[in-house]
Amino acid sequence: MKIMTKRLMILAAMMVAISLALQGGFCVSSSEGVENLVVLLTDYGTSDFYVGALEGVIYSANPNVRISTITHEVAAFDIADGSYLLAQAARKYPSGAVFVVDVDPGAGMVERSIVLKTNDGKLFVGPDNGIFSGVMDELEIASIYEITNFDLIGQGKASATFKGIYVYGPMAGHLAAGTDLSEFGPEIIDPVRIEVVAADLVDGNLIGTVAHVDSWGNLITNMPQELIERSDLTPGDRIEVSVGGEKVEAVFGTTYGDVLQGEWVVMVSSLGRLVIARNMDNAAETLGVSAGTEVRIHEIE
Repeated sequence: MKIMTKRLMILAAMMVAISLALQGGFCVSSSEGVENLVVLLTDYGTSDFYVGALEGVIYSANPNVRISTITHEVAAFDIADGSYLLAQAARKYPSGAVFVVDVDPGAGMVERSIVLKTNDGKLFVGPDNGIFSGVMDELEIASIYEITNFDLIGQGKASATFKGIYVYGPMAGHLAAGTDLSEFGPEIIDPVRIEVVAADLVDGNLIGTVAHVDSWGNLITNMPQELIERSDLTPGDRIEVSVGGEKVEAVFGTTYGDVLQGEWVVMVSSLGRLVIARNMDNAAETLGVSAGTEVRIHEIE
């Protein structure tokens, strides 16, 4: 009798869980991917009310959403930095996730607002200012629409500033609820991309761009491991590194500990990107550079 009662209790709990999931109580997966998951990336910081307001408008548009945060600490107005962080994190999220992105130096003055879908079924809402360049390169785009139908969020026109709160957040709530992309506005084929020096190997010289400065001041470049393997560099080689207008000598290594504290090392990170660093020191502050700066590297004969 006790065994039968226990089985009935387990069955009842399973039925309640399934019912909640079907009502949107959980973030569940379907054939189209995860549902009701909204992911945030901004340069708002966390000391003001803006993050709370953004989350509030998303919940108001769709009370069933679950909100996940990549970061609200993108360097202020730094589109290149935000583009890198978004692309790296977005790769790890499931199909169906909806990303709200707001890093906008122009505060919405000129650029379009867009919603785009990647080939793996992820959705992105934000300004058409190049912030999605990394996503376009890493995940590839299936379709892009300009947001012109502001009636979806009860507005006759777009807000001039803080579009994250007044446009992107509410639109993301609707996207997560299943609103078709075509309802947001016309399809476009000319999104803005950040102009950066593409990673390449030319006459034995590695060239590329600083894609991101991490929390320790290391310079993460856009040069992939496959490109480095095509060069003649081997661990222990002395190399010259030119970043912007500054030049330093470094060791091509495999870990930070390959050099003494304060010395320069260049290596491929666990993410498969070439990194320029000072062991236990801040490379970005030393050189005075940021994301978007051109990089050139060659072996010292």
